[in-house]
Order: sequence, then structure tokens, then C-alpha cells
Amino acid sequence: MLWFLCIFFFATTVWLFLQIKRARQLMSDLKDSVHAQRRFLPEPSSATVSWNELNELIGETNDFVERHRLYAEENTGYSKQIESMLRAVQEVLVIFDGNRVIEFASRTAEEVFHSGRSMKGLRVDTSMRSLALLEFLEKYDNDSLDGDNQLSYDHAGKTYWFEASCTQVRSIVEPRQMSSFLVLHDITNLKNIEVMRREFVANVSHELRTPLTIIKGFGETLVEDHEDLPIEMRARYLNKVLNNAERLHVLVEDLLCLSRLESKTETFDLVTQPLHGLLADVSEDYQSRLESGQEIVIDCEDTLPAVPFDRFRINQVLDNLIANVFRYAPEFTTLTIGAHYDEASNMVVCSISDDGPGIPAEDLNHLFERFYRVDKGRSQERGGTGLGLSIVKHIVQMHQGSVSAESEEGAWTKISFTLPCAKSSEKVTD
Repeated sequence: MLWFLCIFFFATTVWLFLQIKRARQLMSDLKDSVHAQRRFLPEPSSATVSWNELNELIGETNDFVERHRLYAEENTGYSKQIESMLRAVQEVLVIFDGNRVIEFASRTAEEVFHSGRSMKGLRVDTSMRSLALLEFLEKYDNDSLDGDNQLSYDHAGKTYWFEASCTQVRSIVEPRQMSSFLVLHDITNLKNIEVMRREFVANVSHELRTPLTIIKGFGETLVEDHEDLPIEMRARYLNKVLNNAERLHVLVEDLLCLSRLESKTETFDLVTQPLHGLLADVSEDYQSRLESGQEIVIDCEDTLPAVPFDRFRINQVLDNLIANVFRYAPEFTTLTIGAHYDEASNMVVCSISDDGPGIPAEDLNHLFERFYRVDKGRSQERGGTGLGLSIVKHIVQMHQGSVSAESEEGAWTKISFTLPCAKSSEKVTD
């Protein structure tokens, strides 16, 4: 009997030992499955599982692992979606850690600061080489930011202007840590517009000052010395006042016209029609101004296609260009009004050319700027406002065309503009 009890006790101990060992192995495997985020699949006939009644625990654990895996996939997909959206944003977006190592950069940031190459893993100081930006970040670190957060950055010969802001966000790499989220809003166009506005105000002030000073001076003389001035002197002074008043009137009208064109409030009556008639009418208007030895020639293709255009506005364009020839190249012998079809662009190219003194090469790129004059002294004498070619450019652009200038100093000048041809479905008006 004693031997039987000893054998039973020994067998029971061995069995318990094996069960405990198997249970430990089972728990270890279960732990590994949780860490690996995969389902635990024990053998269905496992006595250990049945004996320890761990089926329910394993089932709950597998459900937890599955839910966690789905959540991780959804979260990863959501994070990638957010990252893709942020990369596509037109602003400069950069996320960097406490050591200023970049964790994320938008595509715009990489294009502006790193020639389109990836910035992830680089330091802000080395990849975004801007002293103004580094000073801004130093102020941000020291909580000493003031109201002016605008900074400039020079790259590839171009100056960018940004409005900067920075805030704390959860780190992308280590969620338990905080990173800095830098946003640079591009205000380059606003800065350029501001510069243009200041220049425009300065130019307008200058243009208005001269005729106003003349009117004021001669007006005061006529009032104060009215009785002492000879009649012919009064007439001459009054003529000066009248001429400068007319100059002011023309300048104001040109400014209003340019303002309407630039604000896109002007409506055009586009009618598909031939150009031949308009070119002939404009030529006839200037025949009386020709001097001996001068002529106006129309060089227009007979098969020129019809063009949709506002007759009044294109007449204004031609008037401005021809008047400039009479004003700035009065010694010309031949003024040519040309028009031909350019098949490659499906455009009609119109041009006004003369054999006058020409324009220096360095001035050609500035001809269509407001108030730009090639010879400022002579232009003032001849009464130009400096806005004519700028008006020409805006009218042509609103017809979906373009303007250009060519010249050889001392030989000739040619100003051209293009107009898109009519579509086949558009009705032609004679």
C-alpha cells in the first residue's frame, strides 16, 4: 500500500510539473503573440488549455490583438492621409524636435529651402539657411516674440517674404514628446504689391506735381500782376494754364482707365470681325499728321482670319502705339501697320513699326511698365503720361493676347501684340 501511495504521489507530482511547465510555455507564447500583435493559435487538442480553462482568456486576448491591429491600421492610414494632405499644402510647414531635427516637411518647404529634396532627418539650422528664420526661432524658444513675425529669405536670385508662426505639437517620432510646428505663410506677392503701390503713389505724385506747380505759378501771377501784365503776356500765361490743365485731365483719364483695366471691372464687347477695316480707319485718321516725305503703309494679309475683339479697345491700342511714333520718333519716313496670321499659335499678330531712332536694348523690357519713359526729359516736353503702353498691355491681355517690343537703336522700332483667332463656331460680323 505504501508503495502504491508513493508511486501515485510521484506520478501526480510529475503530472503537475508537466502541466505547470506547459502552462508557463503557453503563457510565454501568449505573451509573445501580444507583443507581436498577432493572434495566438494553440493546438485545439491541447490538454493544458482545457485543463487551465484558458480558452476564454485566449479568445479575449485574440480579440484584443485583432482590435488593436485594426486600430493601428486605421491610425496609420489616417496619419498617412494627414501627412499627404500636409505635404500638398502650399504653405511652408516644418515639424522639428527639441534638437531642431526635422521630423516632417511639406513639399513647398523642400522646394523653397532644399531644392525639392527630402528634409526629414536634417537639422533646421543647416537645411533652412536663413538668419532671419533662426532669429525668429531663438525668440520663440525664449518666449520673446513680438508682433512683427515677417522675415525674408533669398534663394536663387529671388527674395521670398514669409509671415512666420510656431507652436508646440505632439512629436511624430515619439508621441510622448513635444515638437515644434513651424508655419511660413508666403506673402511675397503682397510685399511686391506693396512696393508697386508705393512706387505708383510716388510716380503719380511726381506726374501731378509738375502741371499743378505750373498752373499754380501762372495763376498766381495772373491774379497778383493782372493789371501790370501786357495782354499778350496774359494770353500766353492763360495758354500755359490751359495746356497743363489738359495735361492733368489726360493723366487722370489714363489713371482711371488703367485702374478699371487692372481691377477687371471693365467689360469688353467682343465681336468676331475682320481686322482690315479697323486698320484702314486708323491709318486714315493719321494721314493729316504726316509731313513731307512721310507715309503710312498697311501690310496686312488678304487671307487674315477673323478675330473676336472689342473694336473701341483695339482702336485705342492702335491709337496709343501710332501716337507714340509721332510723339517720340517724329523723324520717321515710313510707319507700317502690319497684321499676319501665325499658324503655330493660332494667333493674329498685329504690329506698328517705324524707321525712327529706335530704343536702347536695356529699355525694351521696361516699356510696358507704368510711368516708364525711355528719355524722361524729352518725354516730359512732348506731353506723354507714361501710361499709354501699360494700358495697351492690359487691353491686349484682357483679349487673351500678349505684347512685345523689338528695336535696333538708330534704325527701327516694332511694337507687336497678338489676338487669338475666332473658333470655327463663332459667327463673323463684317
